[in-house]
Formats: sequence, structure tokens, C-alpha cells
Amino acid sequence: MTLWVAAEQILHKWGESLKECGMDLLVAQKGESAEGVDGFLLTGPGDYSSLHELGENSLCQENGPALLLVFGDEAPYGWADELAAACEASQKPCEVVRMSLWSGNERVLLGGEPVGQQMRRLCRLLADHGKVSMVCGRREVDEAIRQLPRYLAWKERFYWEMGEVCDDNGVSLSQVSRALGLDTRIGQGWLDSGRQDHSLVCAWIVRECQHVLQKAKIERVALIGPEGLWSSMPQGWLAGRKVAVYTGTDKLFPNEVRPGWVRCNSWEAAVQDADLLVIGDGQGVVAELSLQELIRAMRQSLVIDAVSSFPVQEARLLCQGYRAVGEKTNVWEWRGL
Repeated sequence: MTLWVAAEQILHKWGESLKECGMDLLVAQKGESAEGVDGFLLTGPGDYSSLHELGENSLCQENGPALLLVFGDEAPYGWADELAAACEASQKPCEVVRMSLWSGNERVLLGGEPVGQQMRRLCRLLADHGKVSMVCGRREVDEAIRQLPRYLAWKERFYWEMGEVCDDNGVSLSQVSRALGLDTRIGQGWLDSGRQDHSLVCAWIVRECQHVLQKAKIERVALIGPEGLWSSMPQGWLAGRKVAVYTGTDKLFPNEVRPGWVRCNSWEAAVQDADLLVIGDGQGVVAELSLQELIRAMRQSLVIDAVSSFPVQEARLLCQGYRAVGEKTNVWEWRGL
């Protein structure tokens, strides 16, 4: 299946993911033949306005209605239904389908007419490419997209609160969460790394940093995690310390946000000679880390880990001090800090 898109950045952002679903994206050009093109990929009203002048009627007249695939989580709520109603009112030969990728792109939500020609074609295409699809209403896809981050935020708050209880009672949040996950209604993905609200993790990191800064001589601090997290931290929380940041991306950390902080191009450079490492949010960066290499590179092997990157027993054995969520508040007293 081949779809036109309005801009090059859409192709760059979604081209690979949709290719895995059997869809090829092409940037639409004026005067270009629509032969072999099945429809438009739309991420919002702006895309539709840009593509509208090309004319939906030029697409797939022999093979049925053109596909208007409203894709992603940026399209306005209910817009796919409005677009479908407008096409029906104007008798345009188009079929509007709402689509969203879920669960690491392995599952797909499709909203539209269950017996629509393009809907049936999409379902077959996705099945051929090993994707599990669910068909529902267009607005139901919108609602699922809207509710998912709310649910994940609630779930994260629950585990952070449970972590405090585990600390108070001297039990391991990691083990308790795995035990809860044996119930298939809960599952094992207990700590969401794609958070939008950083307030809980920020408060926890500040508290734990205060503990270790009071007990050890800390000159250099390494931070690993996304720019958004470190930009959300309170001013002055690492005052008087040298700070190196690794975000796992090529995007520069803005100097005006944290003057004096050094952005590093690798985690190895960030942790070199560090006294304290703070892992704020893995975002795939943690997969690069080797605990033994971390320890060899650091001057003091003190680690505050908000995403439980390493097995707790191994980390406690190898590190001078290791603190993960829900793994006892007196950790900084264990190794004579």
C-alpha cells in the first residue's frame, strides 16, 4: 500500500514504522501522477489542507474509494469522524480510517467502517506483516489515545506510592511489583518510562541526592536521562558541583536552562571520574550501560537509579552505594558513607 504525505518530516518520523506495517509513504508533489497511490496519510487538518488541492478524486477510481488514513496521536479528537461526515456530504469517493500504533508497534487500533473496503484491506495487510489489529469506531480510537497517558500516569503514581510503603517496611518494590505482575490483569511493565509529568521522579531524585550529598564528598555528578527531566528539576539542587549530562540524543542541552552543565556525547564521557551517577529515565539509554564499566569509570561508585536499571543485589554488591525506587531508605549507611 502506498500513501501520500504532506511533508518530508512525516516521512522521516513514521516511514520506518509504517513500512513494517506494509505501507510506503511518498511526499506528494504537484503534477505528480497518482497511479499506484492508494490514499493520503493525515496527521492533522493541516495535512488535509495541503493535500486537498491534489484532489481525492484522482486516487484509485478503478479500485474503489481513496483511503484517508488519519494517523497518530496529534490529530484532534473527533476530527476523523468530522472528515468522514464531510466526505459523505460532498459525495467524495473516500473512506476515512483512524489508525494508531500500540505496544511497540506490534498492535494496531483501526477506527472506521468494519466492512469498508479499505478497512478490510488494511486488516489483511497488517496480518500479513505480523501485526495484531483491533477494529472499532474512529472516535473510540481517539478516546483510547486520550486515556492511555492518563492511565499510565495513574499507574506510575501507584507504584511510586507503593515504593514509599516498601521503603518504610524494609521490603523490595521490585520483588513486590513482580509478584503483583503474576496476575495477568497487571503484567510486568510496572514502571512506565514514557512519562509526561516528571514531578514524582524529580521529588524522589532531589530527596535521595540530599541524602548522599550529606554523607559523601561529591564534586562531580553525572546525569543520564532526557532533557525534559533535567529541565524540570528545581534550581540549585546540585549547586557547587560539576555536572555532566547525557541525554542519549544529539540534541544539545540548552545552556540557558542549566548554565555550567556539560553535555556529553556518550554515557562513558558523562560518568568519567564522577562521584555520583543519577539515572533519571532510561529511554533506551540504560540498554547501553554496563554496571561494571560504570564503576570502573567513576571515582566513587554511588548511584541513584529512578528506573531500577540493574538487579538490586548485584548493584548493592558492586557499588559503594546504590539507591533504586522502593529499595530501603537507609542504603547510604550500608557502605560506611
